[in-house]
Amino acid sequence: MTYDAFKRAEKDGWDARAAAYDAYTGQVTTVAIPTLLAMAETAPGARLLDLCCGTGRAAGAASALGCEAHGVDVSPAMVETARAAFPSASFETGDAEAILKPDGTFDSVICAFGVMHVASPATMFSEIARVLRPGGRVALSHWVGPPDSALFRIVFGTMQRLADMSVVPPSPPPFALSSEDAIREALETAGFNEVLAVRLPLVFRAPKGQFPEHFRAFAARAAVILDKQPDDVLSEIYSAWEAQLEDFLMGDDYYHVPMPALAVSAVRNV
Repeated sequence: MTYDAFKRAEKDGWDARAAAYDAYTGQVTTVAIPTLLAMAETAPGARLLDLCCGTGRAAGAASALGCEAHGVDVSPAMVETARAAFPSASFETGDAEAILKPDGTFDSVICAFGVMHVASPATMFSEIARVLRPGGRVALSHWVGPPDSALFRIVFGTMQRLADMSVVPPSPPPFALSSEDAIREALETAGFNEVLAVRLPLVFRAPKGQFPEHFRAFAARAAVILDKQPDDVLSEIYSAWEAQLEDFLMGDDYYHVPMPALAVSAVRNV
């Protein structure tokens, strides 16, 4: 299965979110960037690729540290946003499963939360290994799945129960690599060793009564499902979310919902 419709939906979804990405998704994902740069052993003069770069914050941080930083994203709107924000790095539109760079180009590759959004993570990992020099490092962040993630347990558990999934394009399982063992096996199969994983205690915040709007702005993949549901089904989903979120409502009238992630590094075999 090629998941062509899924790939088109992903591109369109992130194009639509480029202008607001940093105000929603970036409020959570940016927290992982220092860990990824450290795990990639980022250093002045190194050539670094930020794969699935989004608005370019990781590449921009690497450039500020003295790297020759490059970013690639499937979304032209994201690339334009990144270019405007971080002119010291270079950005281009491209496919993480077919990286248009020669073998051994980079000293390190980072990818902040992009694995869930490609059709074939195995192909992506093989491409990362190809464009890394021998001994080069990769550093990835990836969401922990349910039941360990309260956010995804509530959101996707409810959608699986109430939404009509038959109207959604076929897609790869989002949490197939959400465990340390699974992502280690996938990286080792692609030609990496010295796999190290740590857990990041990230949190999704949204104002009381505005969770659906905030989450739909945050998550392109979930929005593909929600956009195809009739109004009565959406209302039922949203009501179920609100009921389950009561346990995460804090004194500031914001939901603080745990959504842990894995940060994983590995070294390309020599």
